[in-house]
Amino acid sequence: MDYQKSLDEIVNGLNIDLSWEYAAMIQYIQHAAVLRGAEYFAVIDELKEHAEEEHKHAVIVSDLINYLGGVPTVQTGVILTSPSNVEMLRQDLQREYETIRRYLERIRQLEMLGLYDSSQKIRDIVVEEQEHAIDLEIALGIDKRRPVASHQN
Repeated sequence: MDYQKSLDEIVNGLNIDLSWEYAAMIQYIQHAAVLRGAEYFAVIDELKEHAEEEHKHAVIVSDLINYLGGVPTVQTGVILTSPSNVEMLRQDLQREYETIRRYLERIRQLEMLGLYDSSQKIRDIVVEEQEHAIDLEIALGIDKRRPVASHQN
């Protein structure tokens, strides 16, 4: 694959990532607003912080798209909502896992083209996304030391 075609593929991927950053920011804001219960006070503050960090990620990704010769999208990914506190947190966690997976692919693509400075920007975002996932796993009581049953009897 030639350099320009690979670069176009990266820009397209980054625009998908950007649309999900927009969606994550909105989803976190909405979830923080509707979570209920004293046990969620700290989680609400954490979700608001996550929303701010997703905004920062969107700015970084937009700038990177522009730098690589593309035009940043204004489209958002699908925003998930739920009346259930636990389901909202699960939605957020699943999105974090998906985002980490996409960004790891983007790092691989950027490094294949020798764009290490750009891949470092994405690496920095991945670190924060992994911190978000850890926060959500803790809020959901997910213990990584114990295997999770694939189904319940």
